[in-house]
Amino acid sequence: MKAGLAAAALLAAFVLQSVLALPQLTPSFDEHSHLPAGYTYWKTRDLRLNPQHPPLVKLLAAAPLLALQPRVDWTDPSWAAANEWRFGHVFFYEWGNDLDRMLLWARLPIVGLALLLGLCVFRWSSERFGLKGGLLSLLLYAFCPTVIAHSRFVTMDVALAAFLTFALYHLWRYTQGGRRSDLVLCAVSLGLALATKFSAPVIVPVVIAFVVLKAKRVGPPALVLAVAALVLWAAYLFGDPMQYVNGLRRVNQDHPAEHRYFLLGQYRAGGFWYYFAAAFLMKTPIPTLVALAAAAIHAWRTRATTGRDDLVLLVPAAVFFAATSIWAHNLGVRYLLPAYPLLFIFAGRLAEPLAAHRAGRVVGGVLAMWLVARGVTTHPDQLAYFNEATGGPALGYRRLDDSNVDWIQDLKRLKAFLDAKGIGPVNVCMHMRGNPPYYGIQAEPVEPQQLVGDPAPGHYAISAHCLSRIREYNADAGRELDWMERFPLVGRVGWSFYVFQIR
Repeated sequence: MKAGLAAAALLAAFVLQSVLALPQLTPSFDEHSHLPAGYTYWKTRDLRLNPQHPPLVKLLAAAPLLALQPRVDWTDPSWAAANEWRFGHVFFYEWGNDLDRMLLWARLPIVGLALLLGLCVFRWSSERFGLKGGLLSLLLYAFCPTVIAHSRFVTMDVALAAFLTFALYHLWRYTQGGRRSDLVLCAVSLGLALATKFSAPVIVPVVIAFVVLKAKRVGPPALVLAVAALVLWAAYLFGDPMQYVNGLRRVNQDHPAEHRYFLLGQYRAGGFWYYFAAAFLMKTPIPTLVALAAAAIHAWRTRATTGRDDLVLLVPAAVFFAATSIWAHNLGVRYLLPAYPLLFIFAGRLAEPLAAHRAGRVVGGVLAMWLVARGVTTHPDQLAYFNEATGGPALGYRRLDDSNVDWIQDLKRLKAFLDAKGIGPVNVCMHMRGNPPYYGIQAEPVEPQQLVGDPAPGHYAISAHCLSRIREYNADAGRELDWMERFPLVGRVGWSFYVFQIR
């Protein structure tokens, strides 16, 4: 009973951290495409918008909009041209729709999936390591800034983490008992994962390999592939199966080939082979890193008795981590999200050894309080979280950019800040697709390239992503970027916008 109440409290803490921030968050970059596209899928069964991502999450998020009945002008040229970004802009800002209401209802299914994922983390860890292990794994999950941050947006990463974890959980149960029901649930979950994001196929060979090792015959692997394919086809509304193949070919089509990726003050076309390892180390709380390191040591010492069960956790996590590092563009630690729940479950093995000794209980208690306290003080800015070893979120824009630091989710808070300071027209530098005037901000758009050398006098609201890019363009021009030190910082909005006054 006590363990159940503790698990419920942790899940409630997770949901509160996600839901309480929802009304504050303006649309992220990807939501400008994903949510409008999903609504058109329901209304037309035409998947022309945003084909570079499978449709499932967009359909789930847009389902509540069927009751809201937002306005759509099907004669707009953006629909005929399949211009997803232009269509998303007019859908959000120009057709008179209630954007805040649409976003709130569309994001709730993502929060729901994240909640189910938390339940799965607790259940799997409890079955392997006991209730104490389940609570430890759930604690790491419930206060993981990256999971919390991306449970609030209509994007694919948390949903992919959920469906892959469901699939692997039932795969593990199948390897334990050989029950066909677990095999079918594994196949269904795998199909849902494939219908969520095009990075899911890297796990298919892993799943099939484990099924083959357990079954030692052709039938079960064939069943998994057949059921997963049927679920995937259903997510595509039973349309042309080649849509999936064509979508795979269009992955990353929105990423310019000449783009230089950013990591720790360096800019490099093609990215960094160690980008995701570095991002993981910087954006994962130190107590979690300590727990994972200790769990690895404990697993090695007990490998003779627990090694086989660990493989269902560690092999998929390692494969996904490696595949992401090799193929994914260097745009955010969120691409690693499917590995996080597996690692949290793996860490659950520490609960019993820690509880067995007073020193262990003290160390575990200190780390747990550290994790929770840091989570509470970071809210609602979990997107920009960096751990203490990297200088925290204050120096985040010097470490990483893009969705690691800001997604233009704080335009409402920027408006409130400017009003409180009595700042009228402001130059806004942001590379994303937000719409400051929609929120009442008198904004003059400025590109990072325009801020080489001293800017013209005035107030500037510069997104954290753009701060790193301004440094890039100044370095290209052979100039020192010192105006950020010479001119006063009026204030910052979370860790997303920095407001300067240039005299």
